[in-house]
Amino acid sequence: MGLNTLATLIQKRGKDYANKSLDKEVIITEKLDVFRIMFEQKDNQLKFYKSDNTEIDIITRTLDNIWESALIEIPTIIGNTKLPEGIRFGVAYTPVERPLRIPYTNLPRYILTDMSKRKNNKVVESYDYKEITEWAGLLCMGRPPVIFEGKLNEEQKRLLIAYDTKQYDGECDTFSEMVTKTLKSSYSKEDIIEGIVIKEGKNLYQIISYEFDLLNESHKNAISSRDFYDIVLLSINDFMENYKFPKLVSESTDETYIEIVSDIFEKYCKTEKISKSFEPGYLESPQFGHSGNLNKRFIKNKQALKYIESSKIYEALYRVFLSSFRKYKKPYGLLTESVVDKFNSFVGIIADKTNEKLELTILNEKLSDNITVKALKRRIPNDIDNMRVIASVQRAFNPPQYNIPQGEKRVAIYLTSFKPFTSAQMTNIEQIHNKWNVPVLLAAVSNENVLKGNDFHLSDGVILSQMKSLSNFNKSLIPSYMMLNTWSLREIFQFCRPHYEPLLVITDTGKKSEMVLQLFYEEEIMGGKINVLDEFNIGEMLNKEAISAYRSIEDGNGVYFMEQTPKSIHSFYDNMINEFRSWEGAVLDQFEPTKYPEIK
Repeated sequence: MGLNTLATLIQKRGKDYANKSLDKEVIITEKLDVFRIMFEQKDNQLKFYKSDNTEIDIITRTLDNIWESALIEIPTIIGNTKLPEGIRFGVAYTPVERPLRIPYTNLPRYILTDMSKRKNNKVVESYDYKEITEWAGLLCMGRPPVIFEGKLNEEQKRLLIAYDTKQYDGECDTFSEMVTKTLKSSYSKEDIIEGIVIKEGKNLYQIISYEFDLLNESHKNAISSRDFYDIVLLSINDFMENYKFPKLVSESTDETYIEIVSDIFEKYCKTEKISKSFEPGYLESPQFGHSGNLNKRFIKNKQALKYIESSKIYEALYRVFLSSFRKYKKPYGLLTESVVDKFNSFVGIIADKTNEKLELTILNEKLSDNITVKALKRRIPNDIDNMRVIASVQRAFNPPQYNIPQGEKRVAIYLTSFKPFTSAQMTNIEQIHNKWNVPVLLAAVSNENVLKGNDFHLSDGVILSQMKSLSNFNKSLIPSYMMLNTWSLREIFQFCRPHYEPLLVITDTGKKSEMVLQLFYEEEIMGGKINVLDEFNIGEMLNKEAISAYRSIEDGNGVYFMEQTPKSIHSFYDNMINEFRSWEGAVLDQFEPTKYPEIK
């Protein structure tokens, strides 16, 4: 529903402007709630496209068989009719009675709705409905869904404006009935229609029916959570760590991709216990309407086909595999930034093996300050939400139990930022020690991979030097420290053991949810891959002086810096100032990076 409504036009330009627009010659078409497919004669070949202008390739056809009939029937319908090169034909496609939300009983299977010339997938010229209607006759397809042409009378204008501005008195029971009586015509002849589109010159305005709004809202409310889908991707991510690619025999890019995915799927199913009673719908992307079935025509792996044909859960899983390795992903829901980075590396390897060029925009995005997800983009699940998901998914995934030895001495981990380390953070360490009566290990996330841009980041050398000095000044309180590659719970435990065993991890405010989800995944989903203490906990603490300490470096205010930071890091002020000036551009070739001793 990307078009402006009449109500929006009135709100922006006024009722007089809307009336003047409707005084002119208009063409009104019915909006059809069906699939859309496009085709074009290109280099003497008929190419097919989805509504988002992506070509319908073998992988798309394998994921969903709804396109197969159209790809066979449309060339047959066209027959010997010569199509002009470079003209894209848009078709409303109804493969089943209820393609999306509205059931249709009177629609032609194929309706020619539009014709256009495109450049770089953008429309540069559109054909009028008269010419489209002529081509519909030549191609033996349904004519465009035009229900009115000409000038509207005053009563027609009044009713259309009143309906879209919610001032309609209800003379008719439904919008479909009103359209039929008011415009003397209806295209689909259904009791419920999505709405109409009014074309005035180059301007397009739409009116959506109240009935369709309610129907659409009910479908949205029925969409289930994608948590199960995300958890499957987490499981695949873990499996791929030990996966070895086979010797490939396929020739085309699409066939090679399906060959690789089928091999991954087959080996995954052999190693992971999957319950056939698991509900396949949990693994489907949120959607409404007819979704079709997996098309097995292009799957050559016999063992993969055996799994697929044995149960619907395997078919749903295969579709997840086939769709997931096609494009780089972004952090979302349970898929944190560290998880996505790892998954995207496998996507890149597969693309390289299939010689496919992928969009690399996600790899060029600026990372967050500490290479972590600041907040879950959809929502921050509470513990009950997470346990509900995990309890449900246990039926499908039952990983082996791990026997990981724990460390010798209990400690707390303070995973925080050093930009610079403040007196407030030192107070946090003391409070952690006093409450849990354990030493505190310092941890920071490397800035090595953070893109230098609008935000200033201290070098890893300065961060490590701060941690070393803090430890030397407070040896009994801070016996050791670590530099992590990412915000990884598993990496923390690998560093600590066998000498130390984390009793708790404390992060900066806003970072806790990342660690909580990692813990649920490792311990509940993957059967104890970290083996934490029963009383292990994750918390967060506020760094009250973070901004003011950073400003002291930005302003070059040494006195204020000394007030905001502990004595043990005062000697690094000059190094921080030099790095800030270098980043700011005040010092260029003359600046030599500070040499730091190697930290063991």
